[in-house]
Amino acid sequence: MNEFKTDEIKRMVSEKIKEIKGDTPYSKVSERCNVTAARISDVANNKIDCQLSTFIEIATGLRIHPKELFDIVFDFEGYYSELDK
Repeated sequence: MNEFKTDEIKRMVSEKIKEIKGDTPYSKVSERCNVTAARISDVANNKIDCQLSTFIEIATGLRIHPKELFDIVFDFEGYYSELDK
């Protein structure tokens, strides 16, 4: 059976949020969008799944394009190739 990498990809996206956030407190990011600091922290620490709208709000709070949250180093082509075997 092929192994799905959803958990690994989620972890990488969570790490990306923390990387982009840097030293900025979650409360500051939260002030700039429509998501609580606790929820942003939960997403950034990979504690919860969230909706696309939450990612868009977090990107707004970070003042970045939402695609930057998904700019991770992951071999999607290789992964898909393995899934299709």
